[in-house]
Amino acid sequence: MSSKATVDEGTAPCDCVMRVQIGDICCSLRCHDRDVFGSWKQLYSDFQSDNPADISVDLEVVDRLSSAEVEAALLQTRIVPEGNRFVATDLTLESEFDTANRALSMRVEKRLFDPALEFKLMNRLLSSAYYTACEAKYSGRLPAMLVHSCGIIRDGQALVFAAPCETGKTTIARLCGEEYGQVINDEMLLVSRPCQDNGPLRVQGVPIVGGFYQRLNATAPLSCVLLLKQSKRTAVRRLDKMEAYLRFMRQIISPAYIGQTDRRALFSLIAGFSDEVTSATPFYELEFTLDREPLWEAVGELERSLEKEELT
Repeated sequence: MSSKATVDEGTAPCDCVMRVQIGDICCSLRCHDRDVFGSWKQLYSDFQSDNPADISVDLEVVDRLSSAEVEAALLQTRIVPEGNRFVATDLTLESEFDTANRALSMRVEKRLFDPALEFKLMNRLLSSAYYTACEAKYSGRLPAMLVHSCGIIRDGQALVFAAPCETGKTTIARLCGEEYGQVINDEMLLVSRPCQDNGPLRVQGVPIVGGFYQRLNATAPLSCVLLLKQSKRTAVRRLDKMEAYLRFMRQIISPAYIGQTDRRALFSLIAGFSDEVTSATPFYELEFTLDREPLWEAVGELERSLEKEELT
């Protein structure tokens, strides 16, 4: 994969395009608003690519509603699917997907890109684009899946701290700093399927925005997964396969592609992936406080125990 940035100017003065890499998928983003496009250049700088696009997204940005009106609308809106067309009931966005050309066109309110909004439109859009392109490219056999998690590289290996929203992923990233490792992302990661050669699973950064400033297009072998639990103490507990399987399932981002309506098929994909990952990787529960030193002492002790397991 190339890391070279590509920005193409269209025929219109405010028609800007960039290609963004998400694992093996390249997504072309076109926007007709320079403010929005400028924010993309900053947010996705480490993920810009010159690879051929697997899917394209064309956004027409309209500026009709205030931030307060958009926030009020988000409290009651719902997305209504009509085949490959989607419309928000409050008209904050409407979109249509051209299956043959793998092209999504969307008309969207500018205030939906406000970084202060809890609703992160681009996070959802990029996740959907990734799974939609994977469905076409790999015929449903996804090479990797998105997981709610914070990833930190230590000594060349990735630790995955998985948890629901507001449970501590960003806190872990902030407690890491530069002293205890390299943060890949604090909100979402790509976790690969087990390799056929019995090699380690791999973790890769994605252009998803969380609460931490750093997002890296980095890849590393997966050491272990720690399921977070905020507590008044710091402790690590090894999880058995069944508990790990059930808890990890809840952190996998639904692999729904545009036009997907079979909920049973989605559940089967999530369950199968959780089974594969928990069979190949050690899982732990990590209770932690806001005290940095005990946290990383516990993590370091865990890493040393894993090294001993590998040797024996």
